Amino acid sequence: MEFSQFFDHNMAIAAAFAVVSAMLRGFTGFGANLIWGPVLIFLWGPVEAVAIMGLAGISASLQGCIPEIRKADWPEITPIIIAAAIGGPLGVVTLMHLEPDMVRRSIGGFILIIAVILATGWQYRGNRGLTPKVITGGLGGGLAGFAGIGGPICVLYFMAAPGPAEVQRANNMISVSVLVPMVLVSLGVSGGIGIETLIRAAILFVPYSFGMWLGARLFHMIPKELFRRAVLGLLMIIGVAVMAA
Repeated sequence: MEFSQFFDHNMAIAAAFAVVSAMLRGFTGFGANLIWGPVLIFLWGPVEAVAIMGLAGISASLQGCIPEIRKADWPEITPIIIAAAIGGPLGVVTLMHLEPDMVRRSIGGFILIIAVILATGWQYRGNRGLTPKVITGGLGGGLAGFAGIGGPICVLYFMAAPGPAEVQRANNMISVSVLVPMVLVSLGVSGGIGIETLIRAAILFVPYSFGMWLGARLFHMIPKELFRRAVLGLLMIIGVAVMAA
């Protein structure tokens, strides 16, 4: 196996979308995999797509998570993390056993639903007891393991929480970040991470990190509403395209 074989047109496409999707995450704190995931699925299949997204993004996840540890509301997020730890492996098992075409169409549907919810501005306003926390964590973990897109579920729950904005942001960052290692461990145990996956993820880590840096810088330069509308429109197009292809 020659290292040069990995630098083909597929890698160029994946790298370009790594920058774009990571810009979204650097700008908003989440959502990169909603854009990057469908592209990677078309290039290398759903299992490798979820693995690459996790491996390439784990460093950024940990770096964003560590500074927020002291700010987070741990009684609020602990049940969600525990439920996600259960849902993540179940999502990976589903990913490994379903037909790739069924996985692809399901992911397209999830992306479209999430985009519509974000576009309407809906936020969870119901009870904030143990049951909704467990449901949020279970759904988030399950979608993270199945498609790498569990973060928005947690974000929708936390963005409507009472308390300072910095606590909400810390809850978002930590709950989204802990999904990544859970999924990677489950994929590793299930045999979903091979040497080629590791090499591709290592290569794509560079453009992904650049996109994160660029998105953070653009946060102070681009009108927030204009950026939000462009991203939501792109997500809807991607969701429909993935389902129809």
